[in-house]
Amino acid sequence: MKSYRDARLQKVRILLGRARNPEHAAFHKGYHKSSKKFYGLKAAELTDIFRSIFPKKDKIPKEEALILTQELWASDWFEEQTIGIMLLEQHAKELVPADLPYLKKMIGGCEGWATLDLIATKILGVLAINYGDPVYSKVRTWTKSRHLWTRRAAILIHVLPARKKKLNAEYALGSFEELLHENDFFIRKAIGWTLREMCRYYPEMVFEFLRKHAKEASGLTMREGTRKLPEKLRKILGLKK
Repeated sequence: MKSYRDARLQKVRILLGRARNPEHAAFHKGYHKSSKKFYGLKAAELTDIFRSIFPKKDKIPKEEALILTQELWASDWFEEQTIGIMLLEQHAKELVPADLPYLKKMIGGCEGWATLDLIATKILGVLAINYGDPVYSKVRTWTKSRHLWTRRAAILIHVLPARKKKLNAEYALGSFEELLHENDFFIRKAIGWTLREMCRYYPEMVFEFLRKHAKEASGLTMREGTRKLPEKLRKILGLKK
């Protein structure tokens, strides 16, 4: 693995170090239950640093971005990893199905929801919208992964398509059905979150899915999944306001 010899990456570390907030860092480390180190920056501060080093007007080539992202992702620091994801997001529309192994390797290195959710919704979701079946068919198999965050990615890939009214229902509902039995909070929450995002454009689909699987879906999944469901459909499911 390359070291941080690139001047831009050196600058990332310098600026993060200058803005370091030990109190905030301790809070975030406990909140995320992470083995990573934390500088303790707020989201706005992190965004400002990223934009100062990688402005949109000076967008770098995709292949260069992939190399820099890989180096940032190998960091022991949470914020450096996050900047790597932000750099990759800047090139999300340029990614192709052949880049899926690269993304899966990143996801396999996730140890918490914060980094995984960014990759799954802001990057993987764009790839799915742009290429459809060649992406969905591969990610669909991730539901069988032993790695929790890879399984969660197989659910959250459908969040952005749901928001954009470009949901692939066959892959989405099939993945939900396969993982409904899991007891893990983050899987149950992910299914509920994605169903909630579907409610705007696909309320009948959400209703039918939850009616069919009412006995299998956890209370968490039901609460999250029906939060934006029309009241008349919530009543049929026996839910209160």
